[in-house]
Amino acid sequence: MEKVGVEPAQQRIGDNQGVPSMSEPALSLSASPSPSAPIDSPAPPSPAPATADYPSPFMGWLTVAILFLLYILSLTDRNIMALMVGPIKQDLGLSDLQISLLQGPAFALLFCLCAIPLGMALDRFSRRIVLYLSVTVWSIAAASCGLAGSFIGLAMARAGVGAGESGFGTGSYSVVGDSFPPHRVSLAMSVFIMGGVMGAGIVFLLGGPIVGAAMKAGPATWPLFGTLQPWQQVFIMTGAPGILLAFLVFLFREPPRRKAVSAGAGYGEAWAYIRRHKPLYTAAFVGFGLAYAATIGFQLWTPVYLARVHGWQPAQIGPVIGIAQIAAAALIPLHGWTVDRLYRRGRKDAHLFWCLMTVLAAAPFGITAFLVASPWATVACYWCFMALILSTASMGPATVQVVTPAYLRGRVSALYVLASGLIAMAGGPAFIGLVTDKLWGDEMKVGLSLITSVFCVLLPAALLFALGRASMRRAHEGDPV
Repeated sequence: MEKVGVEPAQQRIGDNQGVPSMSEPALSLSASPSPSAPIDSPAPPSPAPATADYPSPFMGWLTVAILFLLYILSLTDRNIMALMVGPIKQDLGLSDLQISLLQGPAFALLFCLCAIPLGMALDRFSRRIVLYLSVTVWSIAAASCGLAGSFIGLAMARAGVGAGESGFGTGSYSVVGDSFPPHRVSLAMSVFIMGGVMGAGIVFLLGGPIVGAAMKAGPATWPLFGTLQPWQQVFIMTGAPGILLAFLVFLFREPPRRKAVSAGAGYGEAWAYIRRHKPLYTAAFVGFGLAYAATIGFQLWTPVYLARVHGWQPAQIGPVIGIAQIAAAALIPLHGWTVDRLYRRGRKDAHLFWCLMTVLAAAPFGITAFLVASPWATVACYWCFMALILSTASMGPATVQVVTPAYLRGRVSALYVLASGLIAMAGGPAFIGLVTDKLWGDEMKVGLSLITSVFCVLLPAALLFALGRASMRRAHEGDPV
């Protein structure tokens, strides 16, 4: 039997001279073999015709630009709370554990649980309509955070933000992937992915001055809403614009779908394939979930550490952490390029190997950041940590794309989002708050909690990457995908 792997597709990509490849996830999308490759599964559905016209280059990049902007908006509404932990705690009488529940599980549960039904909707209905509704729902919910007067009210609003954002990422990947021919989709996808990660930095860069100005102005009386605290005003000011910006999705043309959809397709065969490669998918689902949990924990709690331990104000924290985050995110294409090179040279476990190396290299910086006396040394270590750990931001989806047969990718990707999302978004922020409150019992020891997360969250991820490498090689060599 002829061995069918990724090499033929890679060779086709290589024949397109001068086409840059910046992101491994995008490479994987375009370097996938035919779904007709033989595996121990029922015959796949026939692929959709590849002859449909693609949007013009202008329309394709307009699509990327609009989704890039909305991605930044989503991260603003998701992460702006990190700059207002102190005032929210004081006004609502909350603990660090409750704050972490608001930042993590309250958002993540509906974000992850809604992924599967919304993924089905994206396959069956207009993706622009789903994207529009997603942006509108999360924007209304984000603004509603500013009207909350209790932990329960704020948790319900945060859950609405998670539900609204659930369909955006999956829908955007689908639209961007269908807007460019295979030999050009790598660059487009990498720009979108990098923009999302940079968006977390832009939140701090621009959100810091906004929060600082609101805090300086103090409480204000708003028509219809009455007297609002500064943090409530910030939620409304950052959430409400999305209600209008949601209409931007109608400025680009929805591209034809490139993948056939089987109406009766279930998850049984996806689970069967996952079980045949259990160490690999454990590394993908759990390992990357843990790595992302550590990343989110550092992003959301390092500003709190700088405020509590070093007395920095939001107007200072925001720009400094924002610049560090953006500078680290700018290196994501370098990680993708490196993995691309390793993979093309025959290392079929390149994704897990590189993430194992970068995680082990990041760990010392994550520990040192909260042992040094200078806040600027903390920021420098934070940047080094992020520059290395962000390799995992794109390699998780890339790993799934590379090793999963084409006709199973939609369902396996939905399971990946569900599993890794619950671990990362729910577990990352909650772990730090739980350790601070219940183990140390002192909010000033949040830095020690972040160090603890390196040992209890990040290093286990490295172990799973190491254990999954052989399984990833076997998936290529013995069970062509």
